[in-house]
Amino acid sequence: MSASEAEQSDSTQPSTHKSFAAYPTREESSDHIGKRNAIYWDEIYMGRFGAQYINGTFYHDLHPVAGKLLIGLSEYVSGHNGSFTYTSGAEYPPHINYVFQRASMAVIGSLIVPFAYRTCRFLGFGRAAATMGASFVLLDNALCVLSRFILLDPILFCFIAMALMGYAGFARHRHQAFSAVWWRWLAFTGLSLGLAISTKWIGAFVVALVGLCTIEELAILYSDRKTSVLTQIKHWIARVVCLICIPLLVYLISFQIHFALLRSRGTGDYKMPSQFQSLQRNNVVSRQPHDVAIGSQITIRSHLPGFGLIYANETHRFPDNADELVAAGMPGKQANNWWEIVSGAATKGNDTPSVRFIADGDILLLRHVGTKRYLRTGNAKPHNQGWDRRVVAAGNTTAPSAWDFWRVHIVDDVSPRPSGRLYAVTTRIQLINKISGCLLTATPAQLPKWGRDMSELICSQKNTSMAEGTLWNVEQVRDKRFKNANYQKLVKRQWLRDTVWINREMARSNNRLVPDPDRYKVIESSAWSWPFLIYPMRMGAWKDDSIKYYEIGNPILWWASAICCIFVYPAQIAYMLVCHRRKCSSWKPAEIRQFWDVTKLLWGGWFTHYVPFFFFGRVLYIHHVLPSLYFGLLLLAFEIQCAMRWYMPARAEWPVAIVIIAISGYVFYLFSPLTFGWDRPIKELAHLQWLPTWNLVTDPHLVL
Repeated sequence: MSASEAEQSDSTQPSTHKSFAAYPTREESSDHIGKRNAIYWDEIYMGRFGAQYINGTFYHDLHPVAGKLLIGLSEYVSGHNGSFTYTSGAEYPPHINYVFQRASMAVIGSLIVPFAYRTCRFLGFGRAAATMGASFVLLDNALCVLSRFILLDPILFCFIAMALMGYAGFARHRHQAFSAVWWRWLAFTGLSLGLAISTKWIGAFVVALVGLCTIEELAILYSDRKTSVLTQIKHWIARVVCLICIPLLVYLISFQIHFALLRSRGTGDYKMPSQFQSLQRNNVVSRQPHDVAIGSQITIRSHLPGFGLIYANETHRFPDNADELVAAGMPGKQANNWWEIVSGAATKGNDTPSVRFIADGDILLLRHVGTKRYLRTGNAKPHNQGWDRRVVAAGNTTAPSAWDFWRVHIVDDVSPRPSGRLYAVTTRIQLINKISGCLLTATPAQLPKWGRDMSELICSQKNTSMAEGTLWNVEQVRDKRFKNANYQKLVKRQWLRDTVWINREMARSNNRLVPDPDRYKVIESSAWSWPFLIYPMRMGAWKDDSIKYYEIGNPILWWASAICCIFVYPAQIAYMLVCHRRKCSSWKPAEIRQFWDVTKLLWGGWFTHYVPFFFFGRVLYIHHVLPSLYFGLLLLAFEIQCAMRWYMPARAEWPVAIVIIAISGYVFYLFSPLTFGWDRPIKELAHLQWLPTWNLVTDPHLVL
């Protein structure tokens, strides 16, 4: 059957039916999806972020923004005015249509079912097998329960399923190169990849899958001597444009919209560069002088993302020298961030002017406002490296040390005002110690608990470096001698710089989510336990009178897909390789090619979405496995189809498929109380504890 014939014979009507079938399991009814009228689980974050797009206040999160933009859109359409502050466990007020917001996520989550069916048909599945694949996705409890709340996960699942369907559709039309339908599916794949990675960085795994398949496809094309060089160049250009440029453009546009909507001071703008903050409405950086002079009190920001402002206090001291206070990087604006600029130049009598601005090459001291200590370096080594010099807050007002003097090197200034002077926000500087010539340098290395886990500040002997850790700017200034400036006239938005910066901050936030080995957390789990559903997750309070949701998958489907992906498929590949080497294979080349084209996508998708988690150092949860489960369920349907076609007559396909779907549906029904919310004592569901490791009734690891 040709591609066009396949599309004509398999109209959109079956997929539409699958969509209508999916929606009840995700939404069920407005009474059920709104059964718990309080903020639940991560709704506290996602609901709040969505509301901030409406009220325009800036926030910081560890995920990209496309999914949260959709959540914000659903809140806006539902009539939310952005005034409700989402707090854990709080009940939704009457004016918040949380049922509509949850239903919106349910609709998005339900789309993966028709996408699954369409993907299977594009990959050559028969109707029975495609129906099985879509039904497996429909009848998984874990995929269902996450689609019933205001979360990013149903959006991510939808975009990953879209990307797989898009590439399967493109592969179906590979022999119609450069036709309209070929371009349509290729561009659709790129759009879906961009949306997936713009929702969560886990979307990068489906980008990797499509990238690997594209490399294989181009390698085959390159080995075909019938294909001209010009045609090959056109294929390369098409894929670069659609699979690289379009996803990148989608990613960047999502952040452009993000910045355009969040123009007011919020809880997260302190992580952004000073120039960005100066353009935010009601931000303290936007309401201050631009001039800086001797005697001004300032805060000093590093151009290394994540370092923040230079901080010191009386409490945190170096353990090997109690007289030295820790001077390090601390995100956020605090009282202990303030330093006073003291002149380091010798003056005589009345030669000192009332206002002395700071020029390139001037010598100054930085005196901490709270402790009256000076920013100092010396011969002591930093904590995290055995070279360079330690930076501390030490000394006192009456006795500065020769190590306290710093020479200002002005790197550049972006304002239209006269150059050669130090200004707040707009001037990049380096601070060079007068004695040693070392550069004041921010590092990403963290100090131990005695240093409050702050980022270490050092003085680097690489004094010719222009690395971002050596660059600083004055973020805030307090000086009654100067009037507040209009930063709208001094600073221009640099959305590309801000996009790069915020992504680096997101990466830093992700890397900080490390598990505590000395503490048991009921919601955390390890990647090895996911395929066989060893540790499901309680999604909230577990009291008898609370509404309880349990993130547990359909055990039959999880176990069957795990066996298929971990054991059956690798064994098949090994057997096929042995038969090929011994030249005893009964498969025709076309059959092998079709088998490979299907399984490289499905098993490859399972592998790329699962195995990387073994190398993650961050905290992990069972829902991280759900994208790989999607691929595993479709592969399970394909393997069942292969078994039926090898060992059964054709007329048995539908009866067997119906029986398998019925069994899956029955297991889904058994666990549905935990999917749709159980408000009675959990002991009444003790019969559902199929494994002793499940913390359904009691948690064997929880110490009370």
